[in-house]
Amino acid sequence: MRGRAGERASRLALLALVFAVGCGKCTKPTSGAAGGGIERVLPRGAVGVVVVPALASAGQKLRILEALKVTAFAAQLRGFDDGKGFADALVGELGIDVRSAEALEKAGVDGTRGAALAVLVTGHAYLALPVKDAAKFHATLQTLAKQRLGAGAAGEQKFGELTVKTFSVGAAPKLGYVLSNGYALLTDAKGIEKLAGLAAMTDSDSLASDKAYAAEVEKLPKDRDVVVYLPTGTPVLAQAPFSAVTGAISLTPAGLSVLANASWKGDPAQLAALETQPSRSLLGYLPADAFLVTRYSGDPSKLSAWSRQLLGTYLARAFDDGGFDLKTQVLDQLQPGVVASLSLSERPPMDKGMPSLDLRQTNPFTYAHLSGAAAVKSPAAVVPSLEKMAALAPKFGAEMSLRERPDGQKALITTYAQGEGVHLAPKGDLVFFASPVQRLDALVKSDGAGVAMTGLGDEAVTVVIDLNKLAASVRALPESAWGLGGFAIKATTVRWLDATDDLKRVTISVGAKDRVVQAKVMLTLGGAAR
Repeated sequence: MRGRAGERASRLALLALVFAVGCGKCTKPTSGAAGGGIERVLPRGAVGVVVVPALASAGQKLRILEALKVTAFAAQLRGFDDGKGFADALVGELGIDVRSAEALEKAGVDGTRGAALAVLVTGHAYLALPVKDAAKFHATLQTLAKQRLGAGAAGEQKFGELTVKTFSVGAAPKLGYVLSNGYALLTDAKGIEKLAGLAAMTDSDSLASDKAYAAEVEKLPKDRDVVVYLPTGTPVLAQAPFSAVTGAISLTPAGLSVLANASWKGDPAQLAALETQPSRSLLGYLPADAFLVTRYSGDPSKLSAWSRQLLGTYLARAFDDGGFDLKTQVLDQLQPGVVASLSLSERPPMDKGMPSLDLRQTNPFTYAHLSGAAAVKSPAAVVPSLEKMAALAPKFGAEMSLRERPDGQKALITTYAQGEGVHLAPKGDLVFFASPVQRLDALVKSDGAGVAMTGLGDEAVTVVIDLNKLAASVRALPESAWGLGGFAIKATTVRWLDATDDLKRVTISVGAKDRVVQAKVMLTLGGAAR
């Protein structure tokens, strides 16, 4: 029974997910035939809701996914001919072809209006679906209940003037719904007893009267397709540094974008590190072959509040034991605008497969080379800080030595059991860091006028991953990189690259303003401009 209940709940979530992927514009709440938009049948006390506006546009969104090479590749791994075949099987499992406005109407569903998934504080979840024809809708659910759950026996439960429709196996209801304000509130066996109360909900108890919700949704992009809302007080965020989160998802032929606004309740000092500061651009120092570029435009001195999370327990303890103050010796000396990049190694050990994430076992710089630059406030303070760091290195299993470069400046060379570590070199009011040492030499010689990667936003933390450039670097690897018998590994890798070449770029940004953290993720698709 427990497994069957979980399976039914999963089906509700799956149905909501497909509807969410396929919604259209979410500007203002859509009106229902019986009065009020979808928010009218959602309780203010829900621990979380997902709102989508128009089921009829589901087909357009699914067709975007169907057309991707990566979808076709994943579908073939599951035994389907192409992405469309996989989508056909998905909507077949649902029992309603959400790609078709005619199919939705035949099922009694109003595809021009919104739908939602809500989770109550009790843990019960339910779907709110717009009903156009109650008789057709009932017949559709009865058919699905019989086919999926073996619950073909229709029944009713009276709660005053409200009638909860049920579908049962014997005397045990497995699925139920109630009509309210032009919507059907649908749930599995465990939530049926909650339906009458939800249907009788007053306007003041609904999300439609929640001014905080309306204000947060208004801040989201107008072209949003999905809204996710975790209100203040939700137990979902009990252990998080946020009091509430509002998010938006949008899918177009150009790409998939996700945005989240989170009200900060954590340490104000940590939040300060995510506030953007004016900075000079150092992107021109980074190598042209970099596939990943990141920039920190916040105040580095504020990162001290995050130092233990950034360093990890082992390294933080080593600094503490060695009397090295990361804040005064490093972070306070840096200016905003620190940049770094990763480039594929000339000969990564592809024959060894994926590297271990344990730095004690694997040197990551044999796979990807690091390059970076930072401006400092006082050039004279750099070398003394490097000397203190070199003295501390044995405490965390490394060896650092100060060497003189041909230009007379110092460089801190780092090695550890697995090979080269991160090397550092000052030059004027800049400090470069890189691995291997050849990358450090290139930075020191650079005039900073290189072609910078575009697309980095103005937020405190920005990351751009150029998937096309990474794929091109992998394709260009010499045969020796693939090892003995590597032709088979290369062929498999190239097949994966061919199947995913319509995934162009990933852009990530995080910033804070007015005690709100905003995070954005954009996956650029297809032939969209890069």
